[in-house]
Amino acid sequence: MTRPVLCGLLFVSMLSMFPLRAEKPEILQRAWQEYQFLSMDAAKNLFKQAQKLDTSAEYLLEAKVGLAMVSQFREQKSDLNVAEALYREVLAENPPEELRDLVYSFIADLHISRGENEEALEMLDKLIESNLNSVVGQDALIRKTLLTMGEYGAPQSVKVADETETILAGLAIEPTAERPYLIPLLESLLGDIYFWSGDFTKALAHYEIFTTLGNAKTTSYGSQAGQLYQIAKLYEVEMEDPKKAGQFYKRLITEYPNNGTSYFALEKAVRLGAMSRKEVEKLRLSGVTSEILDELFETSKEGKN
Repeated sequence: MTRPVLCGLLFVSMLSMFPLRAEKPEILQRAWQEYQFLSMDAAKNLFKQAQKLDTSAEYLLEAKVGLAMVSQFREQKSDLNVAEALYREVLAENPPEELRDLVYSFIADLHISRGENEEALEMLDKLIESNLNSVVGQDALIRKTLLTMGEYGAPQSVKVADETETILAGLAIEPTAERPYLIPLLESLLGDIYFWSGDFTKALAHYEIFTTLGNAKTTSYGSQAGQLYQIAKLYEVEMEDPKKAGQFYKRLITEYPNNGTSYFALEKAVRLGAMSRKEVEKLRLSGVTSEILDELFETSKEGKN
């Protein structure tokens, strides 16, 4: 997901948490739709029209933020100075805390775009300290980690990952698979840092949280399947734990049967004794005939012998 789209989703989802107001003007709704499709010229015109409406102050403020986001995130003819000036105007109007923090987040993006890392980190730290239990604070923590780390596996990156772990320990909410916030993305990032540093035990701990909290809806089908495959291979090759490896190969073929590695995972799950023929037949996998299963389970017996 691109940064402009993610920021738009953050903004629109945060607005849904505000107290109910009068029905949102149709022009403003259309403006956000155009923004999500990255039709920035159309979105800009609609946000400008929305600023002239006889509507509540909150909706006029929302239109101003939308106009700032268009100026900031459009691929061509972006104008960071215009965006920052509009954000400053919004902050001067003493907006609700949630909106204020979103604007802080967008200003941090502005600083990063300009290479002003110190200013960006100051803003990100402010968000992390005040709002870690929200997606805005967690997004700030992800960006701080990415901004301060070096190459994956480098000592500096491990140091940053350790610091991020410490911050995460202060989380006051309990993410669930139904509402994971951005914790799966953080866990995946930390897992990658530890993986490339050769600390497979810590990498696995974070990868497993990613596959526990995340799912195809909150992350993606491909990322979940790919992570399960990586976990299984780590247990099989690096940790020399065939039982655990088999469990994760089984999860991959059971939960994500249409992935490119599915048949390979099926072979591995059978060979490692993680799945019975009855369990495999119950999945009714496309293209897996009785003859293929005969060969698969026969090969599995030979391997054990």
